[in-house]
Amino acid sequence: MKKVKLIYNSGAGQSKFTYFLDTVIEKFMNNDIEVSIYRAGEKENLEEFVKNSDSENIYGIIVAGGDGTINRVVNIMMKYNIKTPLGIIPAGTSNDFAKHINMPYNFSECLDKILKNNVKPVDVGKANDKYFINVCSAGLFTNSSQKADKNLKKAVGKLSYFITGAKELFKFRPFSVNIETDDEMFFEKINLFLIFNGSSVGGMTYFTSDSSIHDGLLDLVIIKNCSFHELGGLVAKVMSGHTLEDKNIIYKKTKTIKITKVKGKCDRPDVDGDEGPEFPLDVCCIENGINMFL
Repeated sequence: MKKVKLIYNSGAGQSKFTYFLDTVIEKFMNNDIEVSIYRAGEKENLEEFVKNSDSENIYGIIVAGGDGTINRVVNIMMKYNIKTPLGIIPAGTSNDFAKHINMPYNFSECLDKILKNNVKPVDVGKANDKYFINVCSAGLFTNSSQKADKNLKKAVGKLSYFITGAKELFKFRPFSVNIETDDEMFFEKINLFLIFNGSSVGGMTYFTSDSSIHDGLLDLVIIKNCSFHELGGLVAKVMSGHTLEDKNIIYKKTKTIKITKVKGKCDRPDVDGDEGPEFPLDVCCIENGINMFL
């Protein structure tokens, strides 16, 4: 009998997955797949549950949660060079990477897709010593998922990120950075930067609609320092999917990026909704870093 490891975050999203847990287990068992379950939390040792998956001949590591839960599993997989495929059940608040790979929001349909066993290698980003599957970012709005109140997230979902970001808006000041890519070096005063492996952030899916997890490249999006009025216009463009057509946007596809903060205050960078490494950042794309059910 095949085996899967199912990791779920009972606090992710609005805790909807917990109510479907038995149904999910039943569906695996009806397909002759034995399920080992891990309830993710802050104190449990997730690494011990995941690290020996290759030697245990596991069919797949299935993660039901948001981007932060997926990120923690990806970091373990990269640390131990695990080739067992990763499957994602979008059970979090934004589920940005799940959107990029078109995983259904209906849990049963999501399992149907995983059970088709369409496994392909995908790229993984690395920022200093931490890996990310979707985005590494810093600046205005980028750490709203970290700062959003947990009770508010449960009550209103991803709207909590916008509420939190709005509170930060009037306190925020631009910061200056030196940036080096594969073929260019430049200095800018900026509001934020986003380094995408996927194509979605905070529930918005059109930042970089041509992003690929199979090209060995990352998408760098920088929003320059601009007036409050112009910034409002950029937010509107984000929602409509035209962010790259603006004088205040720098966009590049590149394999490596080095970012050094020169002046100004900025919170620690964010990776997939969790706290990332400190500046300076050395970021690269690891081509075909892990295997995934797509």
